Amino acid sequence: MVQRAQGAGPDRIKRYALCSLLLAVFIMINFFVSLKTTVWTLLVMIILFFIGAYMMPAHRQVFEPMNEDILIRWATGIASGNLWYTWWFFAALAALTLLTVNTLVCSIQAVRGRWSRDDFLLRISPQIVHLGFLFILLAHVLGAGWGYKLSGMLPEGAYAQLPEDKALHLKEIRVATNANGYMTDWTAEASLFENNARVMSGTLGPNKPLFYNGVGIYIKSLSFEKGPAAFMVIARDPGTIWALAGGLLFIMGSVMLLVLKWKNA
Repeated sequence: MVQRAQGAGPDRIKRYALCSLLLAVFIMINFFVSLKTTVWTLLVMIILFFIGAYMMPAHRQVFEPMNEDILIRWATGIASGNLWYTWWFFAALAALTLLTVNTLVCSIQAVRGRWSRDDFLLRISPQIVHLGFLFILLAHVLGAGWGYKLSGMLPEGAYAQLPEDKALHLKEIRVATNANGYMTDWTAEASLFENNARVMSGTLGPNKPLFYNGVGIYIKSLSFEKGPAAFMVIARDPGTIWALAGGLLFIMGSVMLLVLKWKNA
């Protein structure tokens, strides 16, 4: 009898632990599938973005480098070293992560339910919206972690070495002036090389970039102090296709949902 009583203790503890684990999983699932979680998370994000709208212009020395580098390097470098000004940014990332998990769990829960021909389109359209949202998030993650953004002055006729065995050649800068000698327009001829072979040539201008396999080439300004030169920005965003697909899915799902709701009203 003593041995049986002693052996019952560990078994009871295991049962309690299993029940506690199942209860915790049940609470977490209910939390993530709840619409209240979505609403409160969005409300918190809006408040954080309002704080950021004040912080960013007030502390330009911290946030301006965000536009000159990929997000992950800025976040792990400048942002992590200035938490007094960037805490809202990391809080917004945490809220966005929560919203992503909430979206995934809600979509899985909806797909697992029973479907019928009558409500198929009405039930699938929100999932298309969710999928588009997730694709857009994936695009930003890819761009923030595996892209690059380079900038600097490039003299006319010079070459700039780029990652992935690429190089940029600024062949010629053309400037148009009026009768008074004021500059009215300007363009630049550029070529992109990959593995020492030219893969693209074109004309750059204000708001007229060139693109090749996810690499964007932009010309921002000109300088003639030490001969003709252009301030160039070269950016690679591997998430471009995902962002495009996500945007199309988001719009398509939203339009489907609005039309179906309007018909059933």
